[in-house]
Amino acid sequence: MEYREFGNTGMRLSVVGLGGLLAHYWEGETAHPPPEEKRRIYLRAEEMGINLFDMGYGDEVHIPDELKGASDERHFSLKVGAPTADDLEATVDKHLANVRREAIDILRVHHYAFVGDEALRRRIEDLKGAGKIRALCTIRHFEADQKIYLEQGPEAGADADLVIYNYVCRGQEPGIARAAEQGKGVLIMKALGGQYLSWSHKNSTDWTTATKETLMQLSPLGESMRGEIDLVYSFSAGPWKELAQPGEQAAETGPAVAWVLKNQNVNTALVAVASVEELEMALALIE
Repeated sequence: MEYREFGNTGMRLSVVGLGGLLAHYWEGETAHPPPEEKRRIYLRAEEMGINLFDMGYGDEVHIPDELKGASDERHFSLKVGAPTADDLEATVDKHLANVRREAIDILRVHHYAFVGDEALRRRIEDLKGAGKIRALCTIRHFEADQKIYLEQGPEAGADADLVIYNYVCRGQEPGIARAAEQGKGVLIMKALGGQYLSWSHKNSTDWTTATKETLMQLSPLGESMRGEIDLVYSFSAGPWKELAQPGEQAAETGPAVAWVLKNQNVNTALVAVASVEELEMALALIE
């Protein structure tokens, strides 16, 4: 496993982190792996050298006891979304108790919430001062937040940003480059195009003719994603098949993860998997 410095935070993170949404979208249905498989995933991830584990989606209740407790070598990232200032500390305390830690290594907050709520910014600073939060990472999921990152680079008041970036969605490269220049950390989401479509559909669909309507027809989420279809299409649809190795008819996930990590300004790609086998496939080209 390769490790990279996470901006100026003093943390050294594995180039792949275990995403918190351990779900798998099969043909026409969604499902989560059973608790015993989630335990196997966490343990195998650490065995393979992963030292960043995501929380905030509910799966953290399945983190094995062996991975909990104080450790300078193991890090936890917590997504809290867009909390109120009054709710934040209780949420942080709840997750600290679960993993038996004194501090959350990386707190992730939506960018629009961070810049738009002065009380929230003050509360985050208070919790950092109290030692309950080590680093703040703003989430650049929504299009307006992505545009700001593209045009202006990282948020001055944050330590890092979580950015959409993959083989078919490369628009954030200028912002990622600015982050490196300014000593800010960069986490990547949607390295495999998100979970709106199965990996097989991403590979087998002819994206030169497929439309956004096609994507909704193929996705188990269907019409429910119409309100965000422009965003989803931008990071899901594209020539994934080009990543196929000689002799392969379809690309595996390993080359897609490896492509993201060729960008040396990226610190860590958060990857969600539904089985140990998927984890091993995604890390197949990581040394």
